[in-house]
Amino acid sequence: MPSPPSPHEKVSTPSDLNIRFKPALYSSGRGNVPIDMLVMHYTAGPTTEHCIEIFRNPMRRVSCHYIAGLDGEIVQMVYDEDCAWHCGASSWHGQGRCNPRALGIEIVNWGRLEQKGNAFFCWPDEYTTPYEGPEPVLGDSDWWAPYPEDQITDVIALSRRLMRTYSIPLENVVGHSDIAPERKIDPGPAFPWKLVREQLAALQSV
Repeated sequence: MPSPPSPHEKVSTPSDLNIRFKPALYSSGRGNVPIDMLVMHYTAGPTTEHCIEIFRNPMRRVSCHYIAGLDGEIVQMVYDEDCAWHCGASSWHGQGRCNPRALGIEIVNWGRLEQKGNAFFCWPDEYTTPYEGPEPVLGDSDWWAPYPEDQITDVIALSRRLMRTYSIPLENVVGHSDIAPERKIDPGPAFPWKLVREQLAALQSV
C-alpha cells in the first residue's frame, strides 16, 4: 500500500541545490534495510513536469526519489528514508530486490530515438513523436538524446551529497540497465558514465 506523506522534517536533501518537494503517490518503508545504492534512470519524456505527472498518476504504480531536470531544478518526490518504486525486478552483486536499499535519480531525457529519413522520433506511440531536442548522439548502433553538461553537473552534485550522507560506495552507483539488464536500457549510452564516475571517485577521496 502507498505510504502517507512523511513529516516535513524527514526531508534529507542537499542544501546547496535548488530542490523542491512534490510527493509521489506510491512509496513504502525500507524495513530497516540500509541505503547503499544509487540508481540512475532516464525519464523517457520531455520535462520534469511530465515525470511528476507519471509519479502522481494512481494508475502508474511507480516513483523515484529525485528528478534532475533540464533547467537546473531538482525535484524530490520520495523521502530518502522511504522506499521508492523505481527498480522493479532487479539484482546487484547477487542480491535481488534493489528497491529497499536504493535511492533513485530520474534524469529528464528522451532516451533512445529512431531516425526516419532526416528526422528523429521519440518512443511514445511507437516512435511517432517528433524529437525536438539537442542533436542526437550515436551509441551502440542507435541514436540517443544527449545529456546537457549543466544537467550532468547537477546529477554529480546530488550524487556526491547522497553518497557522502549514506556512505554509498562508487561501485554501487549504477544504471537501471545494470540491475535489470534484460528489461531496461536506461540511462543509455549517451549518459557520460566515465566522466561521472571519475568525478565521483575524485570527490570521494577528498
